[in-house]
Amino acid sequence: MKNKTLRRVLLAALTIIVLSVSCTAAFGCTDDNDPNVFASGASMTLVIDSDPRQTVDVDLSGMDKDIDLVDVLDKAEVSYDLQGTMLKSVGSLAPQAPEYIYIYTSVAADYDVSQWAASIEYDGKELINSGVGALEMTIEDGCVVFVGTIVWR
Repeated sequence: MKNKTLRRVLLAALTIIVLSVSCTAAFGCTDDNDPNVFASGASMTLVIDSDPRQTVDVDLSGMDKDIDLVDVLDKAEVSYDLQGTMLKSVGSLAPQAPEYIYIYTSVAADYDVSQWAASIEYDGKELINSGVGALEMTIEDGCVVFVGTIVWR
């Protein structure tokens, strides 16, 4: 009788372990203790300054923290045209020369620190134009990335 009970307990424990591993591998369950992964509930705001303006709250839960703006666009299922390192279009925002895609961010690590730095205000937050390209941008929980245009002359 004791052997049957012990077998059932061991089988139940093994089942729990297998289900836990399966959940993590197959369904992308997040480990809120992993410092390299965004915790459950992490999100950011992506703004595309098209007509009409598009605002997307992007769920970052379970994503690696070393993602960039292109990864965010993929996650948000926003179409884009990337030629080399330059975004030519994002969503319905497809400027024609002399207008080009210009990116503003709330992430201080990516601020343009040159004398040509520009800022805008969005939803009460000051955003500074990014000093790095879309493939190098830092994404943080709670950040705002604003994709707009600028005219180069």
